[in-house]
This record gives sequence, structure tokens and C-alpha cells, in this order.
Amino acid sequence: MRVSVVGLGPGPAEWVSSAAVACLRAPGARVFARTALHPALPALLESIEYTSFDALYEQAATLDEVHAAIAERVLAAGEEVVLAVPGDGALGEGVLERLRGAGVELRVVPGIPPGIGALAAAGLSASEGAQVVEVSALGGQGIDLQVELNPRWTAVVVGVYSRSLASDVKLALQRVYPAEHEVLVVHHPGLADQQVSRVSLAEIDRGRLPLDHLTHLVLPSVPAYVPTGSAHVLRSILARLRAPEIGCPWDLQQTHHTLTPYMIEEAYEAVDAIEHDLGPAALADELGDVLLQVALHAEIADQSAEFDWNDVVRGLGAKLVRRHPHVFGEVQVGGAADVVRNWDVLKAQERAAEPAPASALDGVPRSLPALKRASELARKAARAGFDWPDREGTLAKVREELAELLAATTLAERREEIGDLLYILAKLASQEGVDPEEALRAANAKFTTRFQALEQIATERGWSSLTDQPLPELESAWLEAKRRTR
Repeated sequence: MRVSVVGLGPGPAEWVSSAAVACLRAPGARVFARTALHPALPALLESIEYTSFDALYEQAATLDEVHAAIAERVLAAGEEVVLAVPGDGALGEGVLERLRGAGVELRVVPGIPPGIGALAAAGLSASEGAQVVEVSALGGQGIDLQVELNPRWTAVVVGVYSRSLASDVKLALQRVYPAEHEVLVVHHPGLADQQVSRVSLAEIDRGRLPLDHLTHLVLPSVPAYVPTGSAHVLRSILARLRAPEIGCPWDLQQTHHTLTPYMIEEAYEAVDAIEHDLGPAALADELGDVLLQVALHAEIADQSAEFDWNDVVRGLGAKLVRRHPHVFGEVQVGGAADVVRNWDVLKAQERAAEPAPASALDGVPRSLPALKRASELARKAARAGFDWPDREGTLAKVREELAELLAATTLAERREEIGDLLYILAKLASQEGVDPEEALRAANAKFTTRFQALEQIATERGWSSLTDQPLPELESAWLEAKRRTR
């Protein structure tokens, strides 16, 4: 079976090539049109019987379903088929891959790409080339985002046919383009009713603009664009900072080891912004600092050939997909508890292929804060079978360690017993489902608030300092501070 795909260009019949016209009018061919709404069809197919697929767009829920249905009907049509499509005949034609996969002999008679027609109508040239994408490649919320445009080069988004689609495209483009950037909405390029509107990007989904399948968005390049608004281009910034001779001297000096304190510090600052409700702007800033640390480590590793920058994202993406079969596969879950159980099972399966650990405690990072590490060590030991059968055994151990601390007589003994007590308290926290670091941070915050209230009370009572006050007075003020901050 042979299928000839004919590109009808962006609209005007006179822009269609003679080779395309000859193919459409070939004797004995069964002619299909992806849409009868293309303005060139009446002149090109005058007195020629053809079938359009417009009804499929009304019936199907997704473009994939449309492409599948078109391919199915074309394959059932016979030996010699002509499929007329808007545009150049290749860009955005998902049905072509389905036909090739079915073993069809495929010939494309290209037409003028809609993007080129839109550029010409907009009066723009693109000396360094242009980015041309189908509107379906851009998603407003990012779930199906396939393409991210680079504002350094002129771009055309073809087929912006509805207000809701324009809104999605606006959200996608505002990741990297300023909202006030002037763009051109080109409606029906080359036709008698051609219209070119200059608006800001933020206005493309406003009601006054005409939109249909022959409406395209032309985005001129952004002068002196510096890529700062997208994670996609973050690497180029880091690469520039660490470029020999022309980069930043500080960044060039950094290694994995020198950056370690900053990784910990920035993570804690992000946690602080969350726990103290410092607001969205502060949290975004702190998360950016955490991302900087990840990006710097990835760039250092890439430059020293330890691993590729993309290995970080690729590995993370693969892990997330692998460990969420209830989202990306067929597994059914009944709630968050099932998700956690599945996660643990999948982790165990992954580790089964690795060499057996020398100890059940392997894998607990030594750089964790001491309380957090104590809790993780206790949890791992419990999984290995080293645990009391109930919490009463742990509570008894707490009392035992406290008694040993009270009996200690030397500094070395007190240090050791305090460490033992802190460890068993961390274990108790783990048994109770409490993160000891989180609990201690909350206690620190509570003490800070109460102590600051105590200082205010001291001022109200005319105290010059706390050190001069008798214990009963301090206890009275402390109780008042607790009452005020409760």
C-alpha cells in the first residue's frame, strides 16, 4: 500500500506547489483530507470526491485518538491513497508514524510550513533560524510539556485555535518570556482576510483576538536575553560561572568537599522558611539556594567526568517513575499507606540486585545531625530484630540511663551517660513516630518564644537583669510567660 501525504501550506491555494496539485488529482487515487476547513481545498479539489476527518475531532477525547482513527481509515481504504493535510505535511502529523509502523510506503509532497507563512505575514526575518512548534507541544501546567522555547531566537507557535489553548500557551511561555513581551498574532496568513495583531504575551487569550486553526503566534527574540527564568537553562549559567579564565574565581575553586557545609546550611534555611511561615517569596528564594547546591555539584562532576549533569535528572526521573507504578503503571492503591508500602517493597527489590550490606546499619549517612542519625540507627536495628517488644522496654531503658547519669561523678562519665540518654530518647521518638530533630526544633522555638516573653515581663517589672532576681521571682515570671504564649 502506498500513501502520498500532500502539504497544503498555510492557506492560499496559489501557494500550493504544482507537484502537490498533480498528486491530489492523480487518477484512481482515494483522496482524504485531514480537515475540509482548509481554505485551499475547494479550488484544489473541485469536482474531485474526497473524505474529510473533521467529525473525528468532535468525537475523540485526545489527538492520539484522532491520529489512530485516521490511520485506521486510511489503511482500510485500498492500495493508492492521498492524504491532504494543512501545512508542510510533516510538522505535527502524528498519523505518519502510525502509517509507517503499519508498513505503509509513505511519500510526502511538502508544502509551505505554516510557521514560514506566519513569519512572512508578520514581516519578520530570522537570520539565525527560527523555532517552529505545534501548539500541542506546549502545556500550560507542564504535565505534558514537550518543548521549551529559547527566547534568544525567533519562534512561531502554529495552530492556536481556541481561547483556552491560548491561555495554556501563555502560561507555558511565561516560564521564559516576560509577560510584557510584544508578540504578533497572525490570523489567516496570505489570505484576503489576513490580520496581524501586536499584543503583549499576557494579552493573547483576550477576547478581541480572532483564533482558529489558521492562527499562529510569532514571538520575536528577546533583546539581550539572559536565561534566568527556567530550570532548563540553569546549567548554562553554572557552566559560565565555572568556565576557566572567564568564570567566577570563587565558583572555580569549589569542590564537592568545600560545598558540603553550604548544602547542609541551605537545606536548614529552607526548612526554617517552611516551619516559620516566612512566605512564598522567602521559600522560593531558599529553595533556589538548595537547587544551586545541587546544580553546582552536578556541574563539578560533569566537568571532571565523574558523571554527566543529565545523569542526575535522568536517574531521578527514572526512579520516580519506577517507584510510582500506581501513577505511571497499572498498580492500584487505596491510599498513602499503600504508597509507602509499595515504595519500601520497590526499594528492597532494587537493593536485592546490589551487593549485600556488611551491616544492617549500612546506609545511614554519617553526616546526619546526631539526633536524626540516632533515630535512623535505632530504626534500622529494630528492623534487623534488635528491639524491645513494646514501648515499656524503651521507657525502662530511659529511666535506667537517667539513673546512670545522676550517679556519674566525672565529666567523662557525664558526657557518656548524657549521650546514652539522648540516644535512647531518639529511639523512643522513632518508636512513637516522632522525628527527634523536628521535635527538638519545635521545643527550641517554644523556648525562644517563652524566653522573649520573659524578657518583656522583666522589662515591665523594672528588672535591670535576670541574674539579680531570686528564684521564686524568676519562676513566677516564667509561669506568666508560659501563660501569655500558650
